[in-house]
Amino acid sequence: AWAACASVPRNTGTSYDCSGGTKLKVDYVGSTAIVRVNGMRSLVLKQTPSTGGSVYENKSGARLQRNGNEVTWNTALRSAPESCRVVYKPM
Repeated sequence: AWAACASVPRNTGTSYDCSGGTKLKVDYVGSTAIVRVNGMRSLVLKQTPSTGGSVYENKSGARLQRNGNEVTWNTALRSAPESCRVVYKPM
């Protein structure tokens, strides 16, 4: 039933609420981060070298910087980055 989502584990990942109203769900897999934006489109970001926390980027300008329970999210379309906090959801 979920053939289109077969490559992404179901009910896993970390959910974030962002300052600009964006909702992210992120699966960290090896050196990549699969980011689902507002429950719709998914972006695959690759980890890049960084001195402060983990940074994941793609060629179109999307950027996710992970620092503990917070991330900073930025896309090429948005000029200002959003700060995002982990949302804990009961299982």
